[in-house]
Amino acid sequence: MHRYFESRLQRALFLYAVVPLLIMAFIGSVLMFASWRHSVVGINRDAREQAAEKLAAVSDDFSQHGAATAHFLAKGRDMSRWQEDEKRGAAFARLYEDVGHTGADFYVVDKDGEVLLGSREKLPKGILPVKKKWGIWQRLGKEPFTVCQEFLPAPMGQDLLCGRAIVVDGEVAGYLLYDIPAAYLNSLASDSWVPMLLTDHFGNVRLEKSGERFMESRKLLGEFATADNELVKKGKEIFYVTSTPVPFGGEEYRLYAVTPVTDLLVRYIIGAGAIVLAVLLMIPLILRSVRRESKLTAQALDHLTTIAELRELESQFNPHFLFNTLENIKFMVRLDPGAATEMIMALSALLRYSIAEDGRQVALQEDIKYLASYMKIQKYRFGSRLDFTMEIDKRAETVPVPKLLFQPLLENAIKYGEDEEGNLRINFRIEWQESQLNVRVKDAGDGIAPEKLAELQALLQSSANNSSHKGLFNVQRRLQLLYGEACGLKIDCPATGGTEIHLCLPLLKKESQDA
Repeated sequence: MHRYFESRLQRALFLYAVVPLLIMAFIGSVLMFASWRHSVVGINRDAREQAAEKLAAVSDDFSQHGAATAHFLAKGRDMSRWQEDEKRGAAFARLYEDVGHTGADFYVVDKDGEVLLGSREKLPKGILPVKKKWGIWQRLGKEPFTVCQEFLPAPMGQDLLCGRAIVVDGEVAGYLLYDIPAAYLNSLASDSWVPMLLTDHFGNVRLEKSGERFMESRKLLGEFATADNELVKKGKEIFYVTSTPVPFGGEEYRLYAVTPVTDLLVRYIIGAGAIVLAVLLMIPLILRSVRRESKLTAQALDHLTTIAELRELESQFNPHFLFNTLENIKFMVRLDPGAATEMIMALSALLRYSIAEDGRQVALQEDIKYLASYMKIQKYRFGSRLDFTMEIDKRAETVPVPKLLFQPLLENAIKYGEDEEGNLRINFRIEWQESQLNVRVKDAGDGIAPEKLAELQALLQSSANNSSHKGLFNVQRRLQLLYGEACGLKIDCPATGGTEIHLCLPLLKKESQDA
């Protein structure tokens, strides 16, 4: 029962102590995961999607402007007439409206590559002559009704070149070019602190925003080029990399968003380590506290159980003795009223002492007075057949002893101590010896039959009593509850005759009633 209660208590304490700690660790992990999803994944995704949307929109806008303006310019028929002020002003107004706030340059050139109209007098240096038919000139020649786009090396990165042929009467009469600067395109790449890189299908970096360290010779580093929604380590730093396709001038480019997460991961590792360390430190402390509390509670329960059992044992007054005494008093009232009065007074003192709430232990001399009243009643009952002697060491008179402990021993001696002639000779002796009191009750009867003696000795060794022998078992159980399992009665029937009962009482200070 004790083991069961202690294990149940340990489980309950563990549940209410360790589970909240684990819940706190789980909540901390959830918060770190939520922080990662918001601070890294969410911001990276939003920045990448916004940049992709803006870049695609710029490509679409200039494709539409190029087609519409080329058609507008083709209405002039003769390209040389664009030198006239009226035609020139209308063309400039249209072209400036196309580039708007982008800061782009525009050029209208004839089929030989001479600039007819433009925000600058000469074409950018990176454009080859028209006569070579390379690059964008080759594509415009093959697809005169399609807006073509390509990136052009520039001092600040790579400009976006948008062009369309100006077709008059089915023949290419000239070309319209928009040169969108790299600075403007890079500003579209990201409004946040997340580095961005736009690459073609060969891995060439066409646009980049704060991404110089992720490329080499204008090519994206291999470990970044193959990463998508994963962590990449570069040196001592760690980056979270995602990518998305971006349509650009009829081709598909890829936009990479690279988020530095080294510091954040370090904080997460420190936080997770702190949580794990707290759990590892707290669980042993909690388990130790659980074991201690369960042990103390179990001890308290054992103590309460012991007190309850002691009270039950102390309250078991032999009813046969009381009935026999009352019967004797009934006859003595007629035969010897004085003796009846003495018996009533002795019985009254006996009952008053047995129910008195003066503690679980009393001084030996107080308990001896109780025994004297008890034996006085027995003396009236048996008369001259009872010879009772008491030998008490003077040094033991103030020693605290369990209340009502010795009466069952004398009762047992009276019950089994008659000799062949019906006489009772009982000796009760208490000796002081070092740290204990030696108690002996001896009678001069015929002794106890061997099988009966064996039964009594077996009863005293057990923790439960299902027999009719209440007195000796109660004394044995009280001694074990008060002084431990090693303490108890010893019953012996020596060869010289009679029965002897021995017990030893430790010399302890007087305890309180519930101690």
